[in-house]
Amino acid sequence: MSSKILILGPCAAESEAQIHDVADKLGSILHDSEVGQFVPVLRAGLWKPRSSPSTFQGVGAQGLPWLLRAAATVDCPAATEVAQPEHLLAAYEAGVRHFWIGARTTSNPFMVEALAKAPIADKQSITWYVKNPISPDIELWCGAVERLRSAGYEHLAAIHRGFALGEHTISKYRNTPMWSVAIEFKRRYASLPLLTDASHIAGRAEDAPEVALQAMRMGMDGLMIEVHPNPAQALSDAGQQLTPEALQVLLQRLALIATSVEPGESTELAALRQQMDETDDELWALLSKRMDISRQIGEFKRRHGMSVLQQARYDELLARRMQWAQQHGINPEAAKQIMDIIHEQSVLAQV
Repeated sequence: MSSKILILGPCAAESEAQIHDVADKLGSILHDSEVGQFVPVLRAGLWKPRSSPSTFQGVGAQGLPWLLRAAATVDCPAATEVAQPEHLLAAYEAGVRHFWIGARTTSNPFMVEALAKAPIADKQSITWYVKNPISPDIELWCGAVERLRSAGYEHLAAIHRGFALGEHTISKYRNTPMWSVAIEFKRRYASLPLLTDASHIAGRAEDAPEVALQAMRMGMDGLMIEVHPNPAQALSDAGQQLTPEALQVLLQRLALIATSVEPGESTELAALRQQMDETDDELWALLSKRMDISRQIGEFKRRHGMSVLQQARYDELLARRMQWAQQHGINPEAAKQIMDIIHEQSVLAQV
């Protein structure tokens, strides 16, 4: 199995002692033979784009030597988030060569363009990690990658950190994974490593391992996980950061996935795929039939002067389907997404 990227460290650098405490604890874990499948990178946020100006905004450039010295003790690259050219230039001059662009920045093409055009002398020494935007807009995500490519950067990766859907989600996680968007991104950029930020998707430390394990089983190219020596006292995102001890347990579980033998193109697998193809054919035939019925309903409504959109009817239908999904082991959130798309197309067919 090829090595995967593992970006670890606290949400934010808070003090030199905290950063070195993290590095000391991670050092022995990362060099354990059981986790040798991963290529480690030490992370810490220095500039924190927090929603409220009254919250911790990061230590800024004064934390650069802390991060670099800590990374040297772990013998791995240092990485930090940058949102403005001055962040990038300060970190680059100090010696940092791995940078990630956060979801808020990816969502703003002007900010990405400014970063891409910053005067960096050796662009080939830089590795960029581009997080998906806050909303599930894959074009914004792809656009950020293309802006960096157009500026001459070649070492690029992406980070799937989930999407903030607000009241439109029933996910138990802080950010809805929407794996379909990550899968589509991977289809478009098959050669780019795609990591999963388990901490930001989960929002809670106890849920982060579940997300990380799912990402690795899906074949993601690595993970970003926030680790803090004392999460309860963290100055930002305290609830989602793992202790070093919890991280070690997770990595041991991930090692079991890495050492498992993946089945080849066996007769049994080929037969199962054939069944899936046949089932998909039946599914599409049923969807086509449903759309035909929708068009007939639309004609009836036009003849009788009825409104096409009848929200009460859809709310009742959606509740029933989500309950059915729950009873049959299907994620209700996924069922809602499917029904929303089908309903939207049904309404358009009736107009």
